Amino acid sequence: MAAIAADLAELEASARTLVERWLRDGALAAGRRPDPAARRLASILRDPHGLEFTVGFVDRVIGTEDHRAAATALRELAADLPATLSAFDRAQLRLGGALGRYLPGTVIRLAQARMRAMVGHMIVDARDRPFTKTVARLRKSGHRLNINPLGEAVLGDAEADRHLEQARTLLRRDDVDYVSVKVSSVASQLSMWAFDDTVEYVLRRLRPLYRDAAAAPGGGAKFINLDMEEYRDLNLTVEVFTRLLSEPDLHRYEGGIVLQAYLPDALAAMNRLAAFAADRVRDGGAGIKIRLVKGANLAMERVHAEMSGWPLATWDSKLATDVNYKRVLWETMRPEKMSMSSGGEPPRPCLRLGIAGHNLFDIAFAHLLSERRGVADRVEFEMLHGMATEQADAVSTDVGRLLYYVPTVAPREFDVAISYLVRRLDENAAPENFMSGIFDLAPGSDAFTRESERFGAAVDELGRTLVSAPELPLPNDRQDRVAEERREPARHTGPLPEFHNEPDTNPALPANQTWIREAIERSTDTAWFDGLPVPATITEADVDGVV
Repeated sequence: MAAIAADLAELEASARTLVERWLRDGALAAGRRPDPAARRLASILRDPHGLEFTVGFVDRVIGTEDHRAAATALRELAADLPATLSAFDRAQLRLGGALGRYLPGTVIRLAQARMRAMVGHMIVDARDRPFTKTVARLRKSGHRLNINPLGEAVLGDAEADRHLEQARTLLRRDDVDYVSVKVSSVASQLSMWAFDDTVEYVLRRLRPLYRDAAAAPGGGAKFINLDMEEYRDLNLTVEVFTRLLSEPDLHRYEGGIVLQAYLPDALAAMNRLAAFAADRVRDGGAGIKIRLVKGANLAMERVHAEMSGWPLATWDSKLATDVNYKRVLWETMRPEKMSMSSGGEPPRPCLRLGIAGHNLFDIAFAHLLSERRGVADRVEFEMLHGMATEQADAVSTDVGRLLYYVPTVAPREFDVAISYLVRRLDENAAPENFMSGIFDLAPGSDAFTRESERFGAAVDELGRTLVSAPELPLPNDRQDRVAEERREPARHTGPLPEFHNEPDTNPALPANQTWIREAIERSTDTAWFDGLPVPATITEADVDGVV
């Protein structure tokens, strides 16, 4: 216990010192080339009413197809503007709200163009010419790019085919070597009630894409990162990922997958994937890369939990998420876990980590830990395009070149970017999030003190957790219909217990998938059917006797 506490205390102090230097260097960079769009957006979000206004504008004005309805929404929003908006922006919005009664189409098209310009530093135009220009500019800095064609879960095959073709088109480009795709955006109508069949269906969808990436011309394979958002997709995505990379023609292909630290399941999933990577390399295959994020789908997880009567799938606090993020790093950043050795041979690398996020304290913690553990060459740091660019430049002087996560969408399809924008806006505005104070962060500032104290609290809690609860965290939802079915019903001798609705069965849980399979097998077994009790039959004679 004392050794762990001492190691963590030294890491914490060193991380604070490193963050202070990054902030000083970032302030110098910001003075040389400030990002006006980012600062304008941050100014709006700093207002107590700013997030509500901005999300309302994105959702009701940008996301509404009917121009008259959008113009009405613009007029309502213009009646109560954030005080931090510039006088020019306030005048534009009020004028647009007034003119929208008479020229709704023109006004809304101008409003949409204005919003795209305001968030252009976060989302790249997917049209060929602007995309080529932006990618060339970003690559000139020496950093790598992870291109993410935006799109949420799809309902139909046509939309799924379109997303799949987008990914395929990107991978064919000479200036793109890294693309993120989500299972839920390239395969429609995913059903966890038929988990095995769904896995096979997704494999059929993704297999050609992976084969194209592995056989890219010029001898350099293109990298595919398998992304996920909802908790229900966790086991499906891991199963698809491991099954795909176990196929003979993809045995030597290095693929990537995302894990979300706000899920208690993250460490168990990390261990499973690390073991898979070691076995794969032992058999002569390539390693894998795991991108660790904190998670940005909390609002949807709360909706799922509330509507279905399930426990919330994520940790119950921001502190618990921060602790788990560091715990996954602490447990994974070990030479014996990121490399594989057997038979007296030198260790062979099998696992790479992508540390994704903008919290400078977490980045410093991960960077210093990787150096102390001797695995820095297996770690890559990742940031979102267009966010905290000055700090990113300062960070890269220590951690090396960064991997930028670059969302892209065509202007005519900008509505699919709304959910991404709302998540990013929430991150920039919510006081508990690091990004809310990024422009006020400086050594000695209130924002620095706040974030430093949060970091220290998480490190302290990590130390206590490593000593008092070293076992793997359990999932929050441990519903098991198999166990419930086999359990003897309770006998009630007193008053009836208080009534509670039975929660929905969660088909994303492995235990419940077993229950579903067993139920289907039983229902198709004639012996089981023949063994069911036969209801008593009543003949005409029985009826006559009663009458």
